[in-house]
Amino acid sequence: MARTLILHIGHFKTGTTALQTYLDYNRAPLAEAGLHYAAETRKHAKHSALAFSLLHRAGVSELMHGYASPRPPSRIWEALFDEARALPDGQSLLASSEEFMRLGAHPAAAALLRQQISQAPDLRFRVIAYLRPPQAHLQSWYNQLVKMGIPVGSFATALCSQIEAVHWDYAQALKPWVEIFGPETVILRAYGPALRQGDALYADFLGALGFAVPALAEPPPGDPNRRIDPRRLAYHRGLNRVDLPRHVRELMNGQAQASLDSDDGDGPRRALATIREEARQGIEAVAALPGAALDTEAMLAALPDLPEGPAQDLDALIALMAGEIGRLRAHVVSLSGRIGVLEGERRALDPAEPPA
Repeated sequence: MARTLILHIGHFKTGTTALQTYLDYNRAPLAEAGLHYAAETRKHAKHSALAFSLLHRAGVSELMHGYASPRPPSRIWEALFDEARALPDGQSLLASSEEFMRLGAHPAAAALLRQQISQAPDLRFRVIAYLRPPQAHLQSWYNQLVKMGIPVGSFATALCSQIEAVHWDYAQALKPWVEIFGPETVILRAYGPALRQGDALYADFLGALGFAVPALAEPPPGDPNRRIDPRRLAYHRGLNRVDLPRHVRELMNGQAQASLDSDDGDGPRRALATIREEARQGIEAVAALPGAALDTEAMLAALPDLPEGPAQDLDALIALMAGEIGRLRAHVVSLSGRIGVLEGERRALDPAEPPA
């Protein structure tokens, strides 16, 4: 019976980091069940060098996260094939990287993948991917780009000029995988809120591949890929535009999050409907007073409500914030230089006095 090489290709923002962390954390019980999480190229619980080697050789330079290995893709992939061949008959090797999904945006990289796969006719291949509704995916991916410090513009700007089409054109994203491996080998799963509950994602993933959740498997601790609080997204993006040390940005982001969290509070909250009704009744009551000269209709048309989305001038506010931080930073540098000059002048007047 042939060995099977399973490629989990993402998509981005479909629980891939959670899955990778789970698979890495539970390598032993999964191996007992016949599913081996690949050791070759595994770094930070994923196998992104497999994809990066193809993208790098194809000349891709954006979103490569510092990858610049001169090692040819053929050597990287052959090592993975050899690891699969070393398994007992009928067992499976699994490699995972959401970076695989980018090959649909780069045909030259996809052609290199075809070359590698042609060197392993003795292996059986399976491909699995998760997809989520495009708007939810795009918003989550934009959040991730900001978190990584990528210099993106507003959501609209990023969507129209900076984000690769594989993030909304799923046919393009899956094209090389369908063409190289055959449509019958590609498993597609829907990613949604239900899979974020408990071990639902792990059970769904393993079940789609024909495996049960091992009795001894445990969920890894913590959140492996925490997203930015959407209320802080614009603030975080503004800080990314300013030349500040990373620890300073992290401190400012932490303080902003703490402020937002404190604003939430734990006290009792009134329902918006109650607030609107109280406002309506108050307006009608005061409008009935003998000396009232109010535009009651206009007031009733503007009852308390929550904003539906970001302010229209959000980008202007972000630019203003970034500019103000930059101005303050330049001012600090200027003051430091002025202090140095004054110290020099003071020492010139009193050479015997030691430097402060």
